[in-house]
Amino acid sequence: MCKVLLIIFYAELRQSNGVFAAFKVHDMGMKMAALLTDEHGKLKPFHKWKNEVQDISTHYVGPWLRTEYNTAVIRAHNAADWLQFERNRDILPNLRWMPTTSPNPEAEHKRFWSVKLTRPIDDPFWNKHRPGDRWNCKCSLEATDEPITPIPDDADDEKPQRGLKGNPAKTGQIFDKSHPYFPKNCASCGFNPKKGTITSRMRGWFNAGKMNCAQCEYLQACLKRKELTKKELERRLNQSERKEIIDAVNQWADKHLDAVHTENGVEKYKKIAVSENNASLKVNRKFFNETYSKNKNNRRLAETMDAAVHFEEWMPFSHKEEREEDGKHHNCKFAVYTAKYKGNKIEFKVKLNANNNVYTMKFIK
Repeated sequence: MCKVLLIIFYAELRQSNGVFAAFKVHDMGMKMAALLTDEHGKLKPFHKWKNEVQDISTHYVGPWLRTEYNTAVIRAHNAADWLQFERNRDILPNLRWMPTTSPNPEAEHKRFWSVKLTRPIDDPFWNKHRPGDRWNCKCSLEATDEPITPIPDDADDEKPQRGLKGNPAKTGQIFDKSHPYFPKNCASCGFNPKKGTITSRMRGWFNAGKMNCAQCEYLQACLKRKELTKKELERRLNQSERKEIIDAVNQWADKHLDAVHTENGVEKYKKIAVSENNASLKVNRKFFNETYSKNKNNRRLAETMDAAVHFEEWMPFSHKEEREEDGKHHNCKFAVYTAKYKGNKIEFKVKLNANNNVYTMKFIK
């Protein structure tokens, strides 16, 4: 991963920590507010209320805060390690689960490090199990070229603890929405100004399972998020930096796009279903190269290409505009779609052909 994209990745981790902190403070505040009145609805004297909320504040800003801090640091280090593993996978293709450094290790991960479990870096095993998926876990991984070993029969008995699902290096999130601080859905979220309304409930029904707090306009307004990569992204990138970006994006595409056997051989692409109109869009390498070509002199090139490789997070929820556009250099028409990602509005074009190929994208005001 090139320097500029790496800065954006670290910004995503910091942003996810901000989201987690917002929900933590909100959760603590709600619990304290619930104790303001007695059983008759009368306001309690301050000294009595203060004594009653002491246990709440002690837990939230005492032992729990220390555990959350330690785990956040551990998972951030794990994410950085994983990016290094990805870079060196050609010479060190496997990962070994290393013993914990904890003086009192738990049994859950011992089943892995005690047998020196070694699996390929792209093994599906790592999607379900990894160091850092338990609070205060002090296990680690080590890249190696030594042979792989069998997965223990009881591997599925170990499951990530709440809030620690997913690989931060892939999701950009230190803590995920399975943590108890997070709301069950958008309709019940305390940051939603329309909470409790029929509009909010209907939105919750249609977006069931698609809650994305990192992109929530209401939460971002509360956080008053600043552009963490501003210094890097305000200047125009030089040719070497631009080449780094497109090379990294093409490597990502080669790895993550699906290999599909067609009449013309193997083609790499992904199909995206747009929930609004049930359209099926096709994303292939040309989408990334055309997006790069049309934005290479844009000061937000790195940010644009980062959004492009995260197309699965915003493209399914896009809106098809009524207008169509004629191709400037192609004898065809394009449908125009818009979407939102991390507070930015995206416009992308889809070639009106049998495949609905996604052609290019850009940020708009």
